Amino acid sequence: MSPTQERRPMALAEFPGEMAGMIGQTFTALFTLPEKLVEIGGVAFSDAERDPEGPIGMVGVGRVAGEIVSTEQLEVVEKAQVGLSLLGSLNLFLFAFNMVPLLPLDGGHIAVALYEGARRRINLARGRGIIGPFDTARLLPLTYVVVGVLLCMTALLLYVDIVKPVILFG
Repeated sequence: MSPTQERRPMALAEFPGEMAGMIGQTFTALFTLPEKLVEIGGVAFSDAERDPEGPIGMVGVGRVAGEIVSTEQLEVVEKAQVGLSLLGSLNLFLFAFNMVPLLPLDGGHIAVALYEGARRRINLARGRGIIGPFDTARLLPLTYVVVGVLLCMTALLLYVDIVKPVILFG
């Protein structure tokens, strides 16, 4: 059994609300990612079924896109709509994930820049003068941990996408 969704034209005035809902779902998915990865780890090495609503990796996205294109349950226009929606959702999630305030992600660089700016303003307000930039090399141990976690997450999702792939059209 596969999920069904009614497709209908959307008025332009409905778009901002729909987009806000998608952004909310994206951030919910981002905040629940650690919990979902623990579930995926349990599924990877057991006989449990994989949650089709859970996270998928690069291989899974490619497989889902291939399944959408090759199914005969959708018309060509519907395939294009679903494919573009998949690309848009992926792009939105990658943007949100990249804004996490941890180095080496962009959010980490933004956090360091904000810290430098705040530190500079406080020093100027206290009459201490201009200070040099923050030494980001001090954050390298944390950066190595973040990179290690991202590599482990990638490896886990790659393994699960191959061993227990998400199947949309049964």
